[in-house]
Amino acid sequence: MEKNNAEFLRLAALAEPIEHKLRQIGAGNFPVSFSHVIESAQPFLVATIAEHDRRSIWVICPTVRAQELFFESLSNWNSNASFLPEAEFAAVENILPDPEIAAERLALLSQIEKENASKLVVTTRAALDQPAPSREMLRSASLEIQRGSNMAMPALLSALSGAGYERVAQVTTRGQSAVRGGIVDIFSWQTSLPLRIEFYGDEIESLREFDLDTQTSVRTREQASVLLGAADNSGGRVRDYITQDALLIELEPAAAGAALAPRPAHPSHIQISESWIENDDAAPEDFSSAFVECDIGEFAIGDFMLAETKRAQFIARLTQWRNEHATVAIYFQTEGEIERFREIISTDALAGIDLLEGTLSRGFCFPAAN
Repeated sequence: MEKNNAEFLRLAALAEPIEHKLRQIGAGNFPVSFSHVIESAQPFLVATIAEHDRRSIWVICPTVRAQELFFESLSNWNSNASFLPEAEFAAVENILPDPEIAAERLALLSQIEKENASKLVVTTRAALDQPAPSREMLRSASLEIQRGSNMAMPALLSALSGAGYERVAQVTTRGQSAVRGGIVDIFSWQTSLPLRIEFYGDEIESLREFDLDTQTSVRTREQASVLLGAADNSGGRVRDYITQDALLIELEPAAAGAALAPRPAHPSHIQISESWIENDDAAPEDFSSAFVECDIGEFAIGDFMLAETKRAQFIARLTQWRNEHATVAIYFQTEGEIERFREIISTDALAGIDLLEGTLSRGFCFPAAN
């Protein structure tokens, strides 16, 4: 039977080196280090940890590029992770930061504050100390709107005006509102799409997000939040949103020249690196939980069609793995690529190999779990 992503995570967790460290994490015996884990396998390892620990997890990447690559592959193993971007600051006069990034940050911080966010947040070292609205300010500035509830339309308009929303004929950007009869359009600071509220007397009859260009509804909502302030507040830091019981996983601590500076309130609990992490100078270098490169190489579909030698090498490697009773999966971006692959590689060569749809930056092997 073809395995799925959850099955691969389960198999990894059952491997003795990983199982031992998962028990350490569960017991709170920190710090826990995973050394010799190649970059492409780090998202898989974090997803394995998240699958077996229900606490909130913050993954701290060394750079924005590392964050983007990590998150792309992580989505293959955990579709509920959240991406918290670094804030952009105006480096050039009259050039404004990207409003989409600002809205994305505000939206996720709002969800974290309400405990509605995913339990897995991916960000960078620099982002943790960047300014953010204080948690108290964000909490008090959020107006919750529920379909079917009672709310006087004049009261809503007054609240929007008091919060600095610009009254316009048609909303085109965040921080604007518009009124037509019993309909109020609001483009809140933290949302990707504006909100259309339709009143029937004092009852909110419908909530819909709509497209700015076509002005047509995109989807209905049962509940929505409107920020009445806090968009420009910088009274806090991103790290203030990390709860006391959250797990901090730091990737490549040596990339910054050293591990994160000691922070009693939020220590780094888990470290993952491609190199050896020395928490104990007397301990020998440990490769038991290593994730390594696959020596099969990288091939495009066209390579198999044009180069018989490469195809033969590939099939020979698959045969070797199968003889070693290894669990093998090959990921493709589309179902069409899988079908094309089946056409050029024989059924016998693919016996016992799982062909799955997903995104990986590169392949990897985990010898401890075969």
